[in-house]
Amino acid sequence: MLRATKVRIYPTPEQAEYLNGQFGAIRFAYNKAALHIKKQAYKRHGVSLNSRKDLKPLLEVAKKSRKYAWLKAYDAIALPQAVINLHTAFDNFFNLKLRAQFPTFKRKQGKQSSYHCVGVKVLEGAVKIPKLSPIKACIHREIEGKVESITLSRTATGKYFAAILCDDGKDAPEMPLPKRIWQCPVCHVEHDRDINAAINIQRKGTTALQAAGLVVSAHGGQRKSVIKTVAA
Repeated sequence: MLRATKVRIYPTPEQAEYLNGQFGAIRFAYNKAALHIKKQAYKRHGVSLNSRKDLKPLLEVAKKSRKYAWLKAYDAIALPQAVINLHTAFDNFFNLKLRAQFPTFKRKQGKQSSYHCVGVKVLEGAVKIPKLSPIKACIHREIEGKVESITLSRTATGKYFAAILCDDGKDAPEMPLPKRIWQCPVCHVEHDRDINAAINIQRKGTTALQAAGLVVSAHGGQRKSVIKTVAA
């Protein structure tokens, strides 16, 4: 069974500089190499490029060019993953059930992240990703099982985190329909399936009302969203 643990990491100034550069390379892969090219191809030629089949190979071509050779300095897995993320974003947008927004360009000021699944390790008080020395981490619980991936992220306020995904080798517990309450074996928190279902229904209902132009208050009331025009 897969389990994810999020920990705070404390990169040195040199490590932070590298991570910020890597985040920039990922933004480039997402914005320029994928989203921009995809939009232009459709706008000019009416062709819908597949992010996985058509755009991923362009990254390797870019690395061999003199202009974009700087991309070689960063993880070879993290950059193609950005293109895959764009593919997923478009799939979600065209899925009417999800009501996802159209993919937009990633900003330098927003949350940044990079995905790593090869050459990753969890050490004592540190995490290791390719092309970088171990990064100090505050690991508050024992990491059990095989480390499948580590996703590093930086918040808009400049804090760094690592999401560690592990496979503990255990089977997921069976959840027959008559069993309504389940307790997490790790944190011992009880989950009521009926309450969770009610929360999910409320979220879907709120999303539907907001899509219809209604503003939903915390007390369950609703009113029409009014946009006032301000004179210039």
